[in-house]
Parts: sequence; C-alpha cells; structure tokens
Amino acid sequence: MPSLKSTQAYLERHHGGDGKLAAQRTLESHQRNHDEVFQAFWNQHVVLSNDAECHIVDLGCGPGLFLQDLHQRYPQATLTGVECAPYMLDQVPDLPEAINIQVADLNLDLPDLFPTNSIDIAVANRLVHELHQPVSLFRNLQHWLKPGGVFVLVLVDMVRQPLKSYVSHELKGTNLNDPQLTDKTLEDLFIHFLEHNRYHVDDLVDLLTLCEFKILAVEPIRSGRAVQIAVQKSE
Repeated sequence: MPSLKSTQAYLERHHGGDGKLAAQRTLESHQRNHDEVFQAFWNQHVVLSNDAECHIVDLGCGPGLFLQDLHQRYPQATLTGVECAPYMLDQVPDLPEAINIQVADLNLDLPDLFPTNSIDIAVANRLVHELHQPVSLFRNLQHWLKPGGVFVLVLVDMVRQPLKSYVSHELKGTNLNDPQLTDKTLEDLFIHFLEHNRYHVDDLVDLLTLCEFKILAVEPIRSGRAVQIAVQKSE
C-alpha cells in the first residue's frame, strides 16, 4: 500500500532522479501547460465572475504557479494547493494569504483533507498519470466537491498511445540506430512509456462515470497524446 514517503520516492524516480531539475522544468513549462487551449477549456467549463467568493483547489499544484494565476483572476477566492514532492514544495514562493498549500498523497483515501461539500472547483493538471490508481482521488472528490461542483481534469500529458507515436515524440526524430542513444537513455524511455501510458482516455471516462460523475466534456489534445476532461458532481 502506498504511503506519503513511498510516493515521494516514486515521484523522484519518475522525474528522473533529480527533483531540483524536475521542479525547474515545471517552472519553465508552466505557460505551455496552461496555454490558450487550456484557457479556452477552462473558460468554457468554469463559469465564475472575477469577484467570485469560492474555493478552488489545484491538485498536484507543484510550485504553485497556477494558484498565483488564479489569485490574479479571482482575488476574492480561497485557493488551496495539494502537493507532496519536496522538491516542488521547495520552489513555492511567498504566497498571498488567500493561498494555502497542503502536503498529502493523493493516491490515498483522504476524505477529511477537506470538509464535505466545501470545494467549488478542482483542477488536476499533469497529475493523474502519476497516480498508481486514481479511484481514491475521484472518490475523495465526491466528498469534497459541492453538489454541482466542477472537476476540471486536465491531463496535459500522455494518455495511452502507440509505442511508435510515443518514441517518435520523445526522441524528436532521432533514429533508433543512433549511437548517441545509450542503454540508460533507452531504459528511461521505456520506463516512462509505461508510466505515461497507464490510462487510455476511455479508462478515465469510465472510472469517472463509475464514481458517479457527470461527464461534461472530453477533448483530446496534442495529436491525441493528451486529453482534457471536465466532469461535474451531481446536484
């Protein structure tokens, strides 16, 4: 059974064994992972006025950049991040009083992490592929979200795809016979293929449906390598 400590160790391995570098890459890729495609999807499914007094939660918030974006847009909102990787938490800057970050392993059953029916909006960006099983998170969200609350599940990352597609994207045209591809590089490539391809889009939709969420939208992006999904808790 996973624990916070074992999940932290797994995530560091998953991120190449160099947490500091992984955090830096997260900072550098923030704009790309919250681009106009993401913003259009958000605007379509998260209908909030700029002065809304609501509770928004960023699950797997990393260094907290999206929370800062949300604070700029919704200055009256209460904002909470959830993160467990120490090297991400080390990069969190001084935050406004409206933003709070909690340390927790989202693989676990955590119904008491937030009060029942207390969250208006929850978002997970580049998170679910890192979970050994996402059902605990989906069940927790059924407790945490207010009736009618929206969970914008954004996988700006890999969903299941053919090996050829994955290898071609990761190697960016490098020939597999290239002597620059060491055994270590190839080992990492195939380990990450398994980790990034855990769930097919249909798997996620089926699990969310079985957890009694209403599916609002399913939008493949990045040539089918990723997906954006919005769901709603029943009123």
